Amino acid sequence: MKALIIDCLASGDGKRVLARDVIGAGPRTVKGILQNEGIEAKIKPVEDLNINDVKKYDLIFISAMTSDFKCVKKLVERIKLKTNSNVIVGGPVANDINLLEKIEADISIVGEGEVTIRELIKKEFNAEGVKGTTYWDYDEDELKINPLREILTDLKLITPSTEIKDYKNYFSARVYVEVVRGCSNFKRPLLLCTNKKCNLCKEGTLKCPLNINPGCGFCSVPSVFGYARSRDEEDILKEVEDLLKEGVKRIVLSAPDFLDYKRGKKLINPYFPEPNYEAIESLLSKCKDLADKYNANVLIENIKANLFNEKVAEIFSKYLKTPIYIGCESGDERHCKLLGRPTTPEDVLKAVKIAKKYNLKAQVYFIYGLPGENEKVAKNTVNFMHKIKHYIDKITVYKFRPLPMSAFQNFKPNITKHSLLIRETANKINLEIKKKYIGRVLEVIISERHFRNKRDAIAYLQDSGLMVVVKDGAKCIGEIKKVKITKAYEKYLEGRILEN
Repeated sequence: MKALIIDCLASGDGKRVLARDVIGAGPRTVKGILQNEGIEAKIKPVEDLNINDVKKYDLIFISAMTSDFKCVKKLVERIKLKTNSNVIVGGPVANDINLLEKIEADISIVGEGEVTIRELIKKEFNAEGVKGTTYWDYDEDELKINPLREILTDLKLITPSTEIKDYKNYFSARVYVEVVRGCSNFKRPLLLCTNKKCNLCKEGTLKCPLNINPGCGFCSVPSVFGYARSRDEEDILKEVEDLLKEGVKRIVLSAPDFLDYKRGKKLINPYFPEPNYEAIESLLSKCKDLADKYNANVLIENIKANLFNEKVAEIFSKYLKTPIYIGCESGDERHCKLLGRPTTPEDVLKAVKIAKKYNLKAQVYFIYGLPGENEKVAKNTVNFMHKIKHYIDKITVYKFRPLPMSAFQNFKPNITKHSLLIRETANKINLEIKKKYIGRVLEVIISERHFRNKRDAIAYLQDSGLMVVVKDGAKCIGEIKKVKITKAYEKYLEGRILEN
């Protein structure tokens, strides 16, 4: 039996424009499971797919995010014209339990797939009675929805493949390695809470009397993946080293909050206990030794500001030369509470100041169009962006999208002229920051030809996701070069190779 895993992550309506240097952990995890069960498997990014190749495979897996729905719908239609093989959809897009009423796939995997896929293999992909799946019953011509699966407690079942050369840009990409699964924020968004006397989720609670989904209202991680728990250090290090041996140059230790690593076994409190400094230092020091051995870089994503302190910063500064990524989402304190955030803007301000003190580049996330956003919230967010801009390296803004299984899944984006001011302010600040790079010499890894100007190339800083357009750089794809920056734009830099 042969399986094809099509990576549609961040492909939108069919082609990735942003985050082209990202290789997520999900498709590799699916490949590893299939291989461990004796099934030959190959990963193919959707933009590299020759649709006629699907005829060679017995199973077609598709991994996608919610924002990739259009891409998945078109892709499945094309696949069904070529083959009768089972089409199985997973990833965040499958958290919509009615997905198969909208696309023509056969099975969807809702949430974690480690146990579900193994069970499907044993049942020869008959999904009847398999928890964590929905499937199309062709005899009755209707969608069948099985119960959700309990969260994974044996993280030894996370067995990602390290055969990374399925991705042609593996040598320049940020390759994500899962460190922590789930989230410790089990507060609820007060925007939905009608019981003002209830204090159960002040620090975190598994069950809510009003059945409000846990976590920040816009996020589905606690609902889908449960409370935070950590993989064993030895498993992480083996995966990292195997990837480095394959030629990967940028490893991202990935977590909803990296500071949850080994902080406890069943974390639903985002505040206590404090970070496990010893475990964090042990992992980072060993990863750095491996990275140095293979002339590579190790990055981390993400952290919550409330757990970030000088002790953490001191550890990070010893082993990381890379940015730290901090979620803020709203610059209005009251709005943050309504969203269910574990942190306030003041926590973020304190964190970026500490990061600056220890020469750590901080990048901060915001979302515009959120439920509860109004003119006052937008203005406070804009003012807060200006307040932190001297301490950070970048602002990333996202448009709110209602995610299935999140507390805000039934809300629509609240886009107003004030919302757009948040986006515009972020763009202006990012341009300000990027202009500081003009005249500097940066070491970059050259990844691929420019989309339009074929003599130019797209490159990335080795220690971050910052993109650089390299003039006349197409002849150096795969090489690490020193580039002098000549121009700055909101989303990227431009420069020329220093020949000597």
